[in-house]
Amino acid sequence: MAQVGLVLVVVLLAALVLVGQPSPPRLALSVSSPYPVDSTPPEEWDLDADIGAVMVLSWKGTVGWPAVRPVLSQYHIGGVLLFTPNFGGTPAGVRAWSDRLQALASESCQEHPTLVMLDEEGGEVANVKASFAPPWPVDMAAGGVARVRELERINGAGLRSAGVDLNLAPVADVRTNPRDLVIGGRSFGSSPSVVAPLVGAAVQGLHDGGVGATVKHFPGLGGAAGDPHVAIPTDNESEATWAKVQLPAFQAGIAAGADAVMVTAVYVPGLGGGSTPAMFSAPVISRLRTQLGFSGVIMADSLSMGGIGARWPLPQAAVMALGAGNDMLLLGNADLAYEGSAIGAVRAAVLAGRLDRTKLHESALRVNALRERWGRRFTPCRPPTTAGLARMG
Repeated sequence: MAQVGLVLVVVLLAALVLVGQPSPPRLALSVSSPYPVDSTPPEEWDLDADIGAVMVLSWKGTVGWPAVRPVLSQYHIGGVLLFTPNFGGTPAGVRAWSDRLQALASESCQEHPTLVMLDEEGGEVANVKASFAPPWPVDMAAGGVARVRELERINGAGLRSAGVDLNLAPVADVRTNPRDLVIGGRSFGSSPSVVAPLVGAAVQGLHDGGVGATVKHFPGLGGAAGDPHVAIPTDNESEATWAKVQLPAFQAGIAAGADAVMVTAVYVPGLGGGSTPAMFSAPVISRLRTQLGFSGVIMADSLSMGGIGARWPLPQAAVMALGAGNDMLLLGNADLAYEGSAIGAVRAAVLAGRLDRTKLHESALRVNALRERWGRRFTPCRPPTTAGLARMG
């Protein structure tokens, strides 16, 4: 009886902790572990479901639902990244896609919602063209912490009503290099003392509005010249400089509860990355777990950016990204068949032992916890009735 009483106390305490949380995950994050606790024995793990969970698909705006639907279903895809051409830029347009995706999750008997994502940073980088979209971050910064949090709350609430679950924002890069060709006004500024608290406020604001937040672009693009969409830039700053300039904003975003951190394509030899882009570098990515104590989802930036695609085909890049420690991959090619080949390459790498099966499962658990926290609720599928089974037989 004493054991039963102890179990009841633990259950009641857990329930109290979860009160007021938005759609709490079924897979709780452990304080002592960087991944959700799972007691399922390895022989019961579903390889295809784990691979699908960590993949994020995109497609060309001209591709319609009849072509997208079977690919999502076949690969058990965990996330979709939408862009303005996919849905016309309107809240109603993105909501229609979100509705289709959750209906498919139900029909396909998925255990978790399909995570709907987009970039809604502010200014011109706002895929939903609506009144709730915030201004450029550099302009938001003028209003201070309280103003940034409120603007992002409005943004988050608008995205949630449009069926979006995870915003790939805020940008945490501190812009210090005038030859930067990709960050510009997407950054809150050039001073870490200004940017860091604003990144934290943005994360909190998005949560206030009801969507998840992704801090990007780790380890920081603001100090590099160039644009990884064209060619991979190099940031030669020392670790000491990085710790003073770029690190504080990522720390602030994580402390505020960021759900994901996006790692990008930049050479950072000072951080141990050598001649490997950060998103493929285990020494750089591992800093998120060891140095910053981040236990959420580590997401690789688009594997189809020009700088990456020029050197590594998508299937190879997908395997490299997972092997380096990313949990979730933005395939980003807009060619569904090519994205399918990348998924196949990951499966082959796992079966051949080139990718760690346990680490893949841990990544899937982290992603699934994120899907549970912010994903839209969907109607679970119902098994066929006995009469129906009899008719089928």
